[in-house]
Amino acid sequence: MHRQIMILIVLICFLAAPALAAQMSVEPAYQEVFQGDNITVNITVTTEGDENVYAASYTLYFNNTLLNATSLAKGPFLSHDGNPSYLQRPPTEIDNAAGEIKYAEYKIGTVPGVTGYGVLSTITFQVIGEEGTSQLNLSDLDFALLYSAPPDYGPVPTTLNNGGVEIRKGICGDVNDDGVINMADVMTLWYDYANYPTPGVYEVSNAWAADVNCDGNLNMADVMTLWYDYANYPTPGAHVVNCCGG
Repeated sequence: MHRQIMILIVLICFLAAPALAAQMSVEPAYQEVFQGDNITVNITVTTEGDENVYAASYTLYFNNTLLNATSLAKGPFLSHDGNPSYLQRPPTEIDNAAGEIKYAEYKIGTVPGVTGYGVLSTITFQVIGEEGTSQLNLSDLDFALLYSAPPDYGPVPTTLNNGGVEIRKGICGDVNDDGVINMADVMTLWYDYANYPTPGVYEVSNAWAADVNCDGNLNMADVMTLWYDYANYPTPGAHVVNCCGG
């Protein structure tokens, strides 16, 4: 009797255990950016069991007053087994007016699906807002996100992991984003522009704050404007930093 009870308990636990689900995620989940930045977001898929993914689709919603999507590219996930995959157009498209991106990709023929982890697609956004937070929320495109290989071709249970982008305005001239404008900002901008002593040793943290003459370029004109404004050269007010929208 004791043995029968134990078997019954094990069976109940097995039946009650949730089925393994695949995951579709926004990566990175969080980014802190500035106006004028161009940022990249990956939509990734992870299978946690023996799911074979044959097709994938999603809708991504974003705040179109803060972000403008500029490109949508197919990633390697569905074709990493060597069998090609294809975008479905429509519905795959960027719709900045609606603040949404639709994506659909599939395999063709009697080939198996894929498993594991990989990048389904890559999206590039231009940060157009001055300040605020845009959620990056995933949703299904047509009732399901992932589909298994034929002959089943059924929905694969999928957990969604959304993301977000926070836009910080910063201080015009504070190119290293430490909250203070001083000679460290001047030298960082100068050395970054000059690739001194080697490329990448000094890097501007806030491109918006570094374009102090609002001409869309980072060059020696910005270095001299920032330097002369900070040093009040030749007289106070002779040179004044002026970042776009600042």
